[in-house]
Amino acid sequence: MALRTLLALVCLALPVLAQAKDRERCPYCKEDPALMAAAGVLSHAPSAIGDKGGEELVAKLPVSRWLFVETAHLRWASALGDSAIDQRDRERVEAELARLRAVLPDVPTKPRKLDPWLRLHVQAMKGEEFYARFQALLGVKDADFPAERRLDAPYMGAGRFLGEKDKFEVVLHVSRENHRRFTESFSGVAVNDSFRWHFPGLHKLLVSVPVEDADLKDDRGLWPHVAHNLSHAFLCAYKHFSYDPPVWIDEGLAQALEKEFDPQSRTTEGEEGSLRDTKAPADFAGAATKLVNVGKAPRLAELMAAKDYSELGTDGSVAAWSITRFLLDAHGERYARFLAGLKGQLDAKGNPSGEDLPGLQRKLLRELWDWSPLDLDEAWRAWVKSGGHAHARK
Repeated sequence: MALRTLLALVCLALPVLAQAKDRERCPYCKEDPALMAAAGVLSHAPSAIGDKGGEELVAKLPVSRWLFVETAHLRWASALGDSAIDQRDRERVEAELARLRAVLPDVPTKPRKLDPWLRLHVQAMKGEEFYARFQALLGVKDADFPAERRLDAPYMGAGRFLGEKDKFEVVLHVSRENHRRFTESFSGVAVNDSFRWHFPGLHKLLVSVPVEDADLKDDRGLWPHVAHNLSHAFLCAYKHFSYDPPVWIDEGLAQALEKEFDPQSRTTEGEEGSLRDTKAPADFAGAATKLVNVGKAPRLAELMAAKDYSELGTDGSVAAWSITRFLLDAHGERYARFLAGLKGQLDAKGNPSGEDLPGLQRKLLRELWDWSPLDLDEAWRAWVKSGGHAHARK
């Protein structure tokens, strides 16, 4: 390493050491144990993010400051600044702040902007709410996941966090360059768009988001995008990330949950990561209805055959979202059992196995609904034609 580079890193690290000894305190929870407990906050101290400590994260990425928060199931690191509140979005923001104010009395009423600490607290609150939503759709609770795999009980993975041993992590970068440097440090690849990574030895999943583009800079656009990526992470983690879930199910669920927060939010997957997509249909319900009405909707057998997101294509992504919405809204309990079966397949030796997932899907459809893939196609299309999307959860 060149001497000037080494000196630069030392200079960057010095403020971090000082920060660790004399950190700025959160103005809302004041790091008071009672207020923190009421808000579900365990710590604001720099924590182990990725495969390195939080102090290293701060030291190696040149931003003015990093803020951290740890809750029951997630760790967050944010370099974001203030976020202005659009008047058109004020009702949503006020509702979120009201929930937070119920436990942190110093949260302001009708602020013009959200400062970095307030943004982080809101993200942390919504992260835990989203985790609860995901557990509800799976029909599970924390107690269902032991710290270690138990051979005398149904398989639920290898840890307490949906089957992983450690918490989920979200890193919010102020620039794409910092995101690239950070993701390259552990993956070996500098990625441009939002990126998810599983650390096998640490048994945890991380989401890294570059909050640089205009459509992500305000929290209205940022949160649905984060939720999309967390949905992928949560489903992969469910009963441990030992193999990839079927693409159409993974993407369909992520789109469905993203659109519960903003029906027009559109995140698409690519080889390098996920990005907000302005080319995908703004109205997925309208697009799905049109595909069904003109007889061009992809068949489930085609979706099941897709091995990656590029094979799904736009029509496949829309259909995957619509079918998932149908199963969530009309068959929620059986859909939960469907996901449990898909993520809990064991081989003859009792090890997790992703062998023949199309065959497993057919088996579960038959066991849970007495359906073939064609039967599901017909039931879904009938639901769409009867106006199912008009009554679906947004």
